[in-house]
Amino acid sequence: MEAANYPLFFIHISKTAGSSFRVAAERYFGKEHVFYDYGPKANETNPDIRTLDYEKRDRYAAGMKIVEKAKFLTGHINHPKYAPFIPAKNAITFVRDPIQQVRSHYEHFTRHHRYKRSFTEFVNEPRFKNVQYKAFQGTWPDAIGFIGLTERYNESLALINKMYSIDIQGLDINKNTEKKSSSYELSDEEIALIKKHNKEDFKLYEYALTRFERQKLAIESDTPFIRFGKTNMAASDEGKMIKGWAADYNSQSPVVIDVRVGKKKIAEIPASEYRSTANERNIHRNGFVGFSFTYPKKLKNGEQIDFFAKSSGELLLSDSIGR
Repeated sequence: MEAANYPLFFIHISKTAGSSFRVAAERYFGKEHVFYDYGPKANETNPDIRTLDYEKRDRYAAGMKIVEKAKFLTGHINHPKYAPFIPAKNAITFVRDPIQQVRSHYEHFTRHHRYKRSFTEFVNEPRFKNVQYKAFQGTWPDAIGFIGLTERYNESLALINKMYSIDIQGLDINKNTEKKSSSYELSDEEIALIKKHNKEDFKLYEYALTRFERQKLAIESDTPFIRFGKTNMAASDEGKMIKGWAADYNSQSPVVIDVRVGKKKIAEIPASEYRSTANERNIHRNGFVGFSFTYPKKLKNGEQIDFFAKSSGELLLSDSIGR
């Protein structure tokens, strides 16, 4: 894989092995090249960020200072905050089984933040709901450079090192030493409550499991990893057309998409349309990664239409005609 330009941007989601990764990154890059942003009151927050962003409220100046000096940026911050300064391909995060993440988050708050309420009250508080999903804040998940899995931390770290041509070593810190097993045991009622209040986190985690295998295959075989997804369109257009995006971060050429019905190819389209979200989130090609396709009238209702990446033959999206 092609090495990334610095800085790397690690989105540290609470209780997903982020502390181990950030400390290991500091040892690799050196303290002077690692910038932290954990808010204006945190001792870890870089002085330049505290002064320029939080005191002078000049995020542009803070961002330019990061680009100038940092090789690694991290904090409990969402992706859009620094997206204008750092390409999405350089963004890294870890996600975790929401059941374990929520319980671990609660235990952390009781130990380190003097949280006195019950676990049920914790789960019901809005600020603790879908915290993993909130870290993306409108960025298409597939645009993030690498999404690791806490449960497969060492494997994730090896893939990160290969993808970005770095050599961060594994560490194991900030764990609950009072926990007797590797995972928390919760009652059926507690699990049901977590599922009720963290639906977006569960969707994200299921997506990340599939995405991990796709990206692992691409990294290990040194083949293109095509990122893709649907984009917003009018409800009245559903079943009549599709709008989406696709990008290959290792190429400045648009991804070419083969459109097929069954085994028959009916069109070939480039993902080269402008998408404002892609531009705002610094995803690729200044936002020119979109595609749209209106379904031919000769196709019958219920017929399936498939969209493949021409370069790899990978099935990206499927839809069905429904006028």
